[in-house]
Amino acid sequence: MDLSRTRELFERPGPFATVYLEATNPGENAAKQTELRWRGLADSLTEQGADDKTVAALGEVFGENRGGELDAYGRVVVAAGGEVLLDEAVEGVDRSGDVATWSPLPELGSYFRSQSGSVRVVLAVVDQTGGDVYQVVASNVEGAREVSEETIRGSAVESVHKPREGGNAHKQRQRRHAEASYQNGADVVKGIQSAVKSFRPEIIVLAGEVSGREVVRSEMPKDLVELTREIDAGSRAAGASEDALEDALLTQAGLAATEKETAVRERFHEAKGHNNAAEGLEAVLEAARNGAVDTLLLVDGTHVEGDLWTGSTPEAISTERDRAASLTDGEVVQRPAEQVLLRTTGALGGSVAVLGAGTELVDNVGALLRFPVGG
Repeated sequence: MDLSRTRELFERPGPFATVYLEATNPGENAAKQTELRWRGLADSLTEQGADDKTVAALGEVFGENRGGELDAYGRVVVAAGGEVLLDEAVEGVDRSGDVATWSPLPELGSYFRSQSGSVRVVLAVVDQTGGDVYQVVASNVEGAREVSEETIRGSAVESVHKPREGGNAHKQRQRRHAEASYQNGADVVKGIQSAVKSFRPEIIVLAGEVSGREVVRSEMPKDLVELTREIDAGSRAAGASEDALEDALLTQAGLAATEKETAVRERFHEAKGHNNAAEGLEAVLEAARNGAVDTLLLVDGTHVEGDLWTGSTPEAISTERDRAASLTDGEVVQRPAEQVLLRTTGALGGSVAVLGAGTELVDNVGALLRFPVGG
């Protein structure tokens, strides 16, 4: 997972309030139940030392009559200094109940782990007149969650339906109709490009009628074509099966997730032979401190062992308090190693990948490096 979306968060000084709201089955009184759950979490934050302004800012998130939405998917919210800094739905988060933490660092390990099985998808269901472009988070655990939808109506004035009569007039009309289809396809591609820019998907899935898909793909620039997969499902016609579309979408998302993990494993195996990988807490710690971590590697279901000392700057990390203190101004704190490594990796522009359960890594942590560190 790319951590760039949370980089600014990791660069800010704490302390932070991190709240996880567990996903539940929404009922008729979902909003009221969410409010009651939030009251307990607010009391917990206050007891841990959170300031009133930060607790109030969080209260606005959970008090916006969003009970059904929040319950259906779960939520992670981070706030500091009276300001909400992160507010995201959480797919597949551990069923460990609601949790509120007041800490020197944002406690986002569970969030990043929950996203490891999810794939961000731009789905375009198209025909020759336009398309419907969706931003979707797809997970085989939670299904497909729609984040955004946009309908693209092609700007071509000419009909895209082929004429039946023959002769020169027929050929001219046929050419105009083909041009109209391609113009509409180009309009859809603009919509896809806009969604890709804002959503940064891992794959694009092209669905809908065959002729519409052919036109849209032909209008795509190379960078979009490389991300695109086609499925023989989906239609813009009334009554089209949404179940078939979702099944085909989840299949493609599952394949993408498997391919991504396989690629990371292969890179790690190759990188170890060229001193471009680290394994174990001490080795990864040294690489992170030097800004060398490109991708932090974690293991599904197993947390990184041990604690680390850290200060106000991401590079100030060590297993020893005095060493961490010598690298920063101000106080240092001891926190779980996984949270510290995530903060340092994210603040310095890295990413995180969670490998399947059963993967053997020393101390349950490894890293792909930007450059070799040490001898």
